[in-house]
Amino acid sequence: MPFDAIIFDLDDTLYKELDFVESGFFEVAKFLSRTGNHKIGVEVIHSKMLESLHLSGRGKVFNDVLEWLELNVNEYLSTLLYIYRNHLPENILLDSAMKDLLDELRNTNVKLGVITDGTFVTQKNKTNILFQDFNLDCIIHTDSLGSNNWKPSSEPFKVASKLLDVNPNKAVYIGDNPVKDFKGARSIGMKAIWWNPESKSFNFEDEVSKPDFTVSNIQMLREQLIGC
Repeated sequence: MPFDAIIFDLDDTLYKELDFVESGFFEVAKFLSRTGNHKIGVEVIHSKMLESLHLSGRGKVFNDVLEWLELNVNEYLSTLLYIYRNHLPENILLDSAMKDLLDELRNTNVKLGVITDGTFVTQKNKTNILFQDFNLDCIIHTDSLGSNNWKPSSEPFKVASKLLDVNPNKAVYIGDNPVKDFKGARSIGMKAIWWNPESKSFNFEDEVSKPDFTVSNIQMLREQLIGC
């Protein structure tokens, strides 16, 4: 085993974040279906939100659906955000191939962890569901360290190294986001692997922001982590 510790990103690395988004939208749609004077059902509202997501991106969905329902955006937006961020996403699952890899790694001496950005309660709900039957050695919710310590800060990687009791030079971080996932890890000596199943290209701003390896499928990742 080439590493003493293997640390993963969460969203779009170990599971599909769209599953969480759709779950949150459904909870919001349930609230909206009983709000105001319209007679529009949950499924129709949920479909409208997904349509807005694909057309305009996540940032405008709640505004769009409130305007469509003729509800005041200023009056309701914060409530929708609260429902979305605080809901328990009971239907999200670890990617099956990633779960198999985690199970294989769990049977070795390597320590396993997760570092994830995002609003604390949101990410905590995700990890509570995803890892309820799988014990990790540490989970770092970067928001609990302060928003200034979200990735690409090196602080969560330092904390993980301390909690796992490993030298950063013997640890590796796997993430999908080339904008922020690698700089913090590599700046303290960790290796970094870009999980890039869609084979995207990216122009990195400096050497420390570049991953050590790029993998596009689970077998390539397994070879980098296990060495065979």
